[in-house]
This record gives sequence, structure tokens and C-alpha cells, in this order.
Amino acid sequence: MADGDASDDGADDSGPHVRSLLGAYVLEALAPEEDRRVADHLAECGPCGAAYLEVADAPSLLALLDEDDLRWPGAL
Repeated sequence: MADGDASDDGADDSGPHVRSLLGAYVLEALAPEEDRRVADHLAECGPCGAAYLEVADAPSLLALLDEDDLRWPGAL
């Protein structure tokens, strides 16, 4: 892939793509206008929509964890 093609695959947020915002989007941590921009983009962009599907279940999976699950092994 040529350097000029990087913004066409949804891999970053430097162009119109929103992949770097998807974590915050699924956790509902974006400002309303940013949330709307991501939602609008996902409705139109196949690569970003596919990336969204990869992380969309993260909030429900995180809800299954308790505090002990989040501790680093061997931590105090």
C-alpha cells in the first residue's frame, strides 16, 4: 500500500475516517457533536463500520469483569 493510500482504509482519524474514535464511541465517551460525526461516518463507510463491529461488544464484555479481574497478577 502506498503512503497516500493510508487514509482510505479507515486505519486512523487523520482524514474522514473515525477508527481511532471507536473505543470512545462504544463507551459513550464522546462529546455529542463528535458522537454524531462518528455515527454519520459509520453509516457511510464500510471499513469503519467493520472496525466498529469488532469493538461494539466491548462495554457488555467489560461489564462482566469485577475489580479482581482488573488487577495485575502479583500487584498489591
